[in-house]
Amino acid sequence: MQIAYELAERDFIEAYSAHRNRNGLSKWVRRIFIAIMGVFTMVILFGFLVKPSLQAAKGLLPFFGLMVMWVAALWILPLWNTPRQFRKQPGARGPRTALFDSSGTHWRWNGGSSDIEWKNYVRAVEGKNLFLIYSSPACFNILPKRALGDEQVGPVRELLGKNVPLSK
Repeated sequence: MQIAYELAERDFIEAYSAHRNRNGLSKWVRRIFIAIMGVFTMVILFGFLVKPSLQAAKGLLPFFGLMVMWVAALWILPLWNTPRQFRKQPGARGPRTALFDSSGTHWRWNGGSSDIEWKNYVRAVEGKNLFLIYSSPACFNILPKRALGDEQVGPVRELLGKNVPLSK
């Protein structure tokens, strides 16, 4: 099966999100951490509102600075950095083709190519709008579902499921 497509900036953003949520544990640990920090922040803020003082405000300043840093690290920085990666990576733009056969995948893009046997893939992740096919724990190829016809999504899912551990 041969698929021709071009990556878009939105594909990179969605790929980052799918990569970040690639397994239930990482997704739920982050969510639980954020919930605990939110509850902790509300309790501290409630305590300050009950008994406000300049000394308490000075004591809480480092905590709220840390919260701002966590929000920036978890949400703002990735949303800012991912589009920049796309724009600064010439190989990410332009036409691409992916050929899936019994031996593996054959990727062609403006300026390069790659042929990878199925045994070299460690996993595949299906996101809402794309497939990520990993050749290492953090290195993956992006295949947007919009490049596939409705009749191709199922066969690609089956082919990946047969040759690579697939998670949704």
